[in-house]
Amino acid sequence: MDLEAIKRMLLVKYPAFSGIVLNTQFIEREDVITAATDGEVVYYNTDFMNKLNNDEQLFVFAHEICHMAFNHISRKKDKDTYIWNIATDAVINALLKKDGLSVLENAVNIEDAINHDAEEMYNILLEQKQKDPEKNFQNQESQNGDGNNTFEDNHDIWNEQKNYNENKQVSEQKAFQENRKEKIKKLKELKKELQKESEQLGNEKKGNKININDVGVSKQLIDWRKVLKSAICKNYDWSYKNASIENGIITPHLEEILESNTEILLDTSGSIDDDILKSFLRECKHIFNTSKIKVGCFDTEFYGFQDIKNVNDIDKLKFVGGGGTDFTVAIEAFSSRVDNKIIFTDGRSFMPNQYCNCIWVVFGDKKIKPIGGKVIYIDENELVKRKTK
Repeated sequence: MDLEAIKRMLLVKYPAFSGIVLNTQFIEREDVITAATDGEVVYYNTDFMNKLNNDEQLFVFAHEICHMAFNHISRKKDKDTYIWNIATDAVINALLKKDGLSVLENAVNIEDAINHDAEEMYNILLEQKQKDPEKNFQNQESQNGDGNNTFEDNHDIWNEQKNYNENKQVSEQKAFQENRKEKIKKLKELKKELQKESEQLGNEKKGNKININDVGVSKQLIDWRKVLKSAICKNYDWSYKNASIENGIITPHLEEILESNTEILLDTSGSIDDDILKSFLRECKHIFNTSKIKVGCFDTEFYGFQDIKNVNDIDKLKFVGGGGTDFTVAIEAFSSRVDNKIIFTDGRSFMPNQYCNCIWVVFGDKKIKPIGGKVIYIDENELVKRKTK
């Protein structure tokens, strides 16, 4: 169990509870079978936690933080300990489940709890108990969660809290709503920061010459005939290249002549290393077998297209770059009437709010969401294979 990693995840997922997470001690305690809190400290059993996966560990600690954030210990007052325990767990688990956490299989699971605060859920369960004194909630109790089965008859650990705040009433539903708002706010702030950082990077101009030697060849990663098929325009011509001779008469053969045009832009910004650029070029060789191509490069500037007359021209291409990345520059570099538009990149820049019907070929794990066009991802495993060629 990586406790620090779990705390970081709690801070990201629950910014509204960050003060509690940062100021709470997490202490191993052998007499706690699973995990528990006294309102000030979160206790856990290491052996139990190590049996869980990362998502389940996150759920257990989020569950305990919620008990603290919602002041469940002091809100108990003179309520039935057993029923209050189930009611609070039911509400917490329902909210955590809605938030996408991996609730433990045997944890308290009452579907209707998502619609109630703890007191409301308590009254519902209490009424059920009064109508049926023999009713037990064993099937709804946690066997692996925060130790409800352990504290079923004796919830002494909650009594270890030193300072009770009797007047603090917390609505679990409103608290989670506020947390979602806070999380959205944080995400927007992060997006602005990334956009600002990207724009600053995009304004950096290098214009350095890039020398690429020994491009080589490799098996194509993309079936370009299939990808570009809709844009390919074919013409036919009588050719004597493969003509046959019969009885002294030369008979020409009808051949397909590829007439589609493809413009290819290669990202040559500072984040693109030589190996990735070589991978771009090797794929360009396969495109050349399918379509007429022009190849250009860009970082914060577009450095012009170079005509490719034969596959050897790809090995001789001259590149400039090394600066930031500006995809707007790339999009605006394409000709309006070209059949196919392709951008090779690692995707590491802000995506412009501009439509472009092009094919984005992204090398690496960066996910992008361009407006228009199609995205093809080449993952790290394929890149490693390429580097060994």
